[in-house]
Amino acid sequence: MDWAWLEQAAQLTIVLSFCGMLFNYIVIRPLNDSIRQLGDVIVDLREDLKRNNERLNQLEGKVKELAYALQKAHDRIDEFLRKEASNHATA
Repeated sequence: MDWAWLEQAAQLTIVLSFCGMLFNYIVIRPLNDSIRQLGDVIVDLREDLKRNNERLNQLEGKVKELAYALQKAHDRIDEFLRKEASNHATA
């Protein structure tokens, strides 16, 4: 029986295994590292967005408070001007 084909198959298996290992170290591992780093960056961006949304909500609340205070101040000024105008009309 001729076992030459088995020897060639074994050699081919060794060469292909080496190529697979080489491909894993040259291509797959760096890609996995890059994907992991991208995942970390995405997590950081989500945290930044959450903080920015919280700050935006706080600023929105402050703007509403200022708008309310400004409206009240305008109301007081208008009331003062009405009183002054009526005082000048009666004087």
